[in-house]
Amino acid sequence: MSIQDDTKSFKKNETELVDTRTFEEYMDSHIPNSALATFYEKRWPDDIAEYARNSKKKMVFLAANEAYANKIRGTLATKGIDPIIYLYSDFLREGEFTESHAKNLTPEQYFEQRDEWKVIDVREPFEWASGHIEDAILMPMNELFQNYKSLERNDKYALVCEHGNRSMYSTMFLADRGFNVANIDGGMNELRSRGYRY
Repeated sequence: MSIQDDTKSFKKNETELVDTRTFEEYMDSHIPNSALATFYEKRWPDDIAEYARNSKKKMVFLAANEAYANKIRGTLATKGIDPIIYLYSDFLREGEFTESHAKNLTPEQYFEQRDEWKVIDVREPFEWASGHIEDAILMPMNELFQNYKSLERNDKYALVCEHGNRSMYSTMFLADRGFNVANIDGGMNELRSRGYRY
């Protein structure tokens, strides 16, 4: 197989694309519907090797540069995996993909820019009832995945949950569908801990 074959296979949903770059690089720009699995030399090889063995799809890895590609190749080889690895820039260019972009807002950045964003709270109603950002839209994560087409494409959305995990996944989901989105880092818990009032 070649990079041409693998980009076509990914477009047909026959291949799983695993982006090993940093969270910041992924948020800034990534290929839609790729999975983020930032490379770490400790537990990463064990976890990824186990996932690869259980995956029903072929896996293709993307690395930021040749040095990381070689590290990934070497660490996975010790687990009996012979990975297919491409540089992110090469795979992007070959497949002519349109990248997704998202932001990660600190609580300070959110409050400085709050007039620019419509807030979507992806928590459950019982969490919302304990306190929420004024004028936020309650849309639990599973509901968002089903009803995202009802959102206005020209608006900017900042997503929030309790700790920032669900909102991060939701942010990536919307970014991959062409929305202008940001994740509020640390969620409501971080906003409260810093004394912000909403």
